[in-house]
Amino acid sequence: MASRIDSIIGERTARRLATALARVDPVLRDLHLDGIDIVVIGSLARGEFKSHSDVDFLVRGGLDTQVRAQVERAVAAAMRGSGIPYDLIYAADLTSERLKEFERDLG
Repeated sequence: MASRIDSIIGERTARRLATALARVDPVLRDLHLDGIDIVVIGSLARGEFKSHSDVDFLVRGGLDTQVRAQVERAVAAAMRGSGIPYDLIYAADLTSERLKEFERDLG
């Protein structure tokens, strides 16, 4: 039998996951339509999202500063008010080894 605190944590995690997905899916779709290769990595991608998790975005491809600004504005707007922190990681800024570590989440 789950304790009351376990039940509360479970409910909070479920609400936080639903919020994350509701915010992430549209911004990924919209940026993909603009030709930007952006994916979610980390705990959300692995199905391990918890009540304290953040959302990690990996932006692939070489982007000029104008497109990077577009990505940053879109993701900030999507996540604003959600209470969920996020990280934007640009593949072009990573070593090949570090990029491989992040891409493991993609299966």
